[in-house]
Amino acid sequence: MKRLYLFLFFLMTVCFGMMADDLPKDSKRDKMFKEVQEFKMKYLAQEMNLTEEQKPRFFELYSEMSRSREECHQPVKELEQKIRKNKDVSEEDYQNLTDARNKANLEYAEIESEYDEKFSTFLTPKQIYQMKEGEKNFRKKLEEMRRDKKREHKKKESK
Repeated sequence: MKRLYLFLFFLMTVCFGMMADDLPKDSKRDKMFKEVQEFKMKYLAQEMNLTEEQKPRFFELYSEMSRSREECHQPVKELEQKIRKNKDVSEEDYQNLTDARNKANLEYAEIESEYDEKFSTFLTPKQIYQMKEGEKNFRKKLEEMRRDKKREHKKKESK
């Protein structure tokens, strides 16, 4: 039941954040991303049953890991965007994207391993497992919310 309340709170936060039309689009996106990240860390802390002593270290290290993950995937995002926007995409562009994805996946695995080791200095193996399961569940919930929002938007357009 507690999780349901947290997700409802999150949903309201996201909805109200999206309604802030006075902010520029990039600023809104950045603000919403930051809010989602903060909520995600709180959600994970709850799922992992972190103690009050563990939370500050977890939040700091998880933020650091998230930034590293984002940096490793940034070149991929840029190439994907370039391909989506460009109608005349060359085979070389597709190959560059494939190579960038492969490189990012390897870097991501290295980051995971590095941070698993750092987390293990103050988290139990069970908590690390719960963190990874919590991340998967969080992603699934976000995808469901996006899908529901798209469906709702399509219903409004068809009326």
